[in-house]
Amino acid sequence: MGTDDKLNLIIMRDDSRVRRYRIRISWFRFFLYAQLVLLLAAGLGAYGGVTFWFKNLELEQTNSNLQDNIYEMQIQLERLQNIKEILKTNDPEEIHALFSSVSRDKQALPAQKIDLQKVFVAKDLQMAGVSNLQLREIDEKLRLSFELNNLTDTTLVGKTSVYFITRDAGVIQAEGEENELSFEIQRFRRVNSILHLPPNVAKDDIFALRLAIINSEGESIYIQTYPFVNILTSQLYATSLTFA
Repeated sequence: MGTDDKLNLIIMRDDSRVRRYRIRISWFRFFLYAQLVLLLAAGLGAYGGVTFWFKNLELEQTNSNLQDNIYEMQIQLERLQNIKEILKTNDPEEIHALFSSVSRDKQALPAQKIDLQKVFVAKDLQMAGVSNLQLREIDEKLRLSFELNNLTDTTLVGKTSVYFITRDAGVIQAEGEENELSFEIQRFRRVNSILHLPPNVAKDDIFALRLAIINSEGESIYIQTYPFVNILTSQLYATSLTFA
């Protein structure tokens, strides 16, 4: 069938004569393609409408959260301004009332529950042993020393990982000397490594030190947690022991 061929469209009604129309094939194809384009456009429009509707809901939720944050910040700012005005007056009664309200707010805060089982982690596969562990404070750093014993019949290869446990039960990995903390021993070895305190963490904020001995396969074969008060020695005390 050529492009110049025509289709015959016959319309018959009971109360009128028969009508006959001749339509080109190209026009009929154009009509079909137009319908397909309209259906495709309708589908894309529906998809875009649903997508933008969900995005609009997400933006409304984000805007609501921002409004709540702004409101809370305005309240805190107003409170700080009031505190500033009270401090400027130098009125002893108002200052006493201010500090009393602050103390009551602190007492009203719920106490944080700390799971001691998660803090004092312990593991011992009887493959390595640690003895004579000490921690000395040297300027802004800490020096860790201990004896590492090989309890197996073969050469023990691996590394030592050290972690600081803060008073709020946070766990922070300590940075030490890699050549000292890695090992390959037959019987025992004396480990002596500098530990750097984490940024923005003071020594008084650290509650304990966790020691983990890891073999060459990445398995922890020894884990023990030591409270700072039991292992930390002062530099003066360590110096007197050396001279003795």
